[in-house]
Amino acid sequence: MFDFSSLNIVKNTNDFFVGIRKSKLGDNFEFCLPNGFDNFPEGDFDAVRNLFFKMYRTFRKFERDNLDNTRFNINKPDCQQEQDQTTLSSGGVKMQTEEGDVCVLYSKIKMIERVMEAYDELAINSIQKKVKRSEDIEYSQIHKYLDRAIYLKDNSNNDVIYVDAMDLPLSTVRYESTDLVNLYCYILDEIIEQLNSDVPDNIKARTQDIHFLAQRFKEDYLTSNQSIFGEDTFEETISILKEALDKIDKNTYYKDADYWGLYEAIETFLYGELNSEQGDGEFWGVHGFSLIWEDMCNTYFFKKHRKKICYADTDITLKGYDNSEREEEEKNRVGNRKANSGNVYGNQWVYSKTSNIPRNLSRVTEKLEWDELLCIEFDLNERTFVYSHFRYNQLERRDRNSALRRFLRPDLILETDNTIGDKNLNEATSIKIIDYKDVPLEFYKNKELHPKSAKKYKDDLVKQLTYEYALQQTHNISANVFFIPYYYDVESSTTLGELEENINLKGIKIFKANFFLIQNSYLENNQ
Repeated sequence: MFDFSSLNIVKNTNDFFVGIRKSKLGDNFEFCLPNGFDNFPEGDFDAVRNLFFKMYRTFRKFERDNLDNTRFNINKPDCQQEQDQTTLSSGGVKMQTEEGDVCVLYSKIKMIERVMEAYDELAINSIQKKVKRSEDIEYSQIHKYLDRAIYLKDNSNNDVIYVDAMDLPLSTVRYESTDLVNLYCYILDEIIEQLNSDVPDNIKARTQDIHFLAQRFKEDYLTSNQSIFGEDTFEETISILKEALDKIDKNTYYKDADYWGLYEAIETFLYGELNSEQGDGEFWGVHGFSLIWEDMCNTYFFKKHRKKICYADTDITLKGYDNSEREEEEKNRVGNRKANSGNVYGNQWVYSKTSNIPRNLSRVTEKLEWDELLCIEFDLNERTFVYSHFRYNQLERRDRNSALRRFLRPDLILETDNTIGDKNLNEATSIKIIDYKDVPLEFYKNKELHPKSAKKYKDDLVKQLTYEYALQQTHNISANVFFIPYYYDVESSTTLGELEENINLKGIKIFKANFFLIQNSYLENNQ
């Protein structure tokens, strides 16, 4: 297992990678942090360790939630990274958005995955025959141990042989495990603790048994304050575990498939090292973190403000969610309308409620859907435009068959508390437009930060103002916001974040969102 204190911390990489990889400037490894982590403490072992395990859980959840969705393409030839040195391993997964943005996810980390995959309840807890050294003597087998015996001569001149131990089959009953099982369970128990019990169901169901066996190993080999993931005890603990594994292996004579399964998992954990030279490209992490950031943010708003959501360009999964518009295997996805897009990538579904805007004046009880309101139209027919004349300016009186339409897809539209207008006919709800952006705050202060920044800066503003223009026709816009990740040093803070008062982009505000608060919401109920 690697030492968290040996990782170089890298902030704002500008290449959209979050995770661990080999340093471009040396032979050591670097931990590339998400955008907005300028204030993250360097040299803080606990902070680095905690962030690593939370990001590990985040990547695993993102993959589990989306692996069977049309958003994913798995390891196809056209899904290789453009960099020559990078290829996808068997754990590499590529996703592409509607706009063509690419996300490559390296979710596996061999040292941890092997330990969790090796767990087998039958191999650990069932009654098995194991061969161990025993001080009991079975006289019917004594002839097999003459070469190990000590020959004695007593006073009566009778030859005597002495056998101090035999290799006898002993029944290993439930909870009476070998030292190898205890060692394995100790490592697994430490991982479970760091992952906050966010582990596969077969392990989760037996955490008490695993902890019981782990404590037996700790009582025999370690002190109470020693831990695999402790800053002051990491090296010493790993050294003791290596010695214990070597001792167990030398004193275990019968080694079946169950033994080797656990042994190899332990060996990989203890002796595995970071290695990007084995065809795996990036060691662990994700290229294109923006897609994960969007899912994290949407999960937060659906959990905390679901009733206020008018529209969301997402199809996230929510535990316990029941969607009547979807097939049984997709009941827990929030998307309830097919997206108005012919693109095969990105979200094929969006979440959209019925608006308060009538479909036409003759049938005021029929309302438009929010995704229908997010439409801009260009009519190719020639016409005379009279701004104030009722006859020419009513949409329902125009022939719109030849109009070109584009359906807009902002990340989120929230209904705010205040409403205006005639509640009997055209209640003009006040709304907030939110778009999630995975960029550092400095991006909006210096658009020349990166060669591609100027174009992205311009495109983001144009799209956001277009969203506002389309919805201004029917609603009052209370706020138009870019929602960016930001590190706050108090992880337990319950504040969602704050507006950056010094930046105003043509009316668009920057909101610095509390990364850990949103991440905790994303991971809760996942244990």
